[in-house]
Amino acid sequence: MRPPVGYLIKRTDGICGERGMFYDYILGGNGIWIEAEGKLLAVRVLVAPGLVRGLAPVDEKVELTHGRIPMRLYNLAGSVMAADRYHERFLAVTWEGEYRLREPWQDRGGAGVTYERLPDTVLDIHSHGTMPALFSGTDNRDEQGLKLYAVIGRVDMLMPEVKLRVGIYGYFAPIEFEEVFV
Repeated sequence: MRPPVGYLIKRTDGICGERGMFYDYILGGNGIWIEAEGKLLAVRVLVAPGLVRGLAPVDEKVELTHGRIPMRLYNLAGSVMAADRYHERFLAVTWEGEYRLREPWQDRGGAGVTYERLPDTVLDIHSHGTMPALFSGTDNRDEQGLKLYAVIGRVDMLMPEVKLRVGIYGYFAPIEFEEVFV
């Protein structure tokens, strides 16, 4: 049986070590990386940069199993968020044979939202109302899965702010809008 976490080394002739069931740490020439793959997403992000002589560098990877999310779902999410600019709101993009935008049960407030988690969610989206788009300490504590996360802020403006990141069980890396939406 495989261990829960794997520890790998990226040499010039390939990767060696034992892979874990949930995720792997990879020591490469450019630092320590974490890698995980689920049914909706395969991700590799840098945890700690560094120079390790003699090892090959590791590259970042963000791959959505079913391709990038249609831009129309982002536009719809922005419209839903803007409809109530004074309260935080949560939406999820799920995979159900196609990407769908879902609004689960939630308890919304001006400075927080509690929500039901939906199965097969690839992207969590929440708003910060009229505040800037940023990931808070509460977000960091709540967002502990293997998925994409977005926060939309300043929804009262013509062009709201959006921040995106990928999460691997508490490790985060910013990602570009074009990596997620098409």
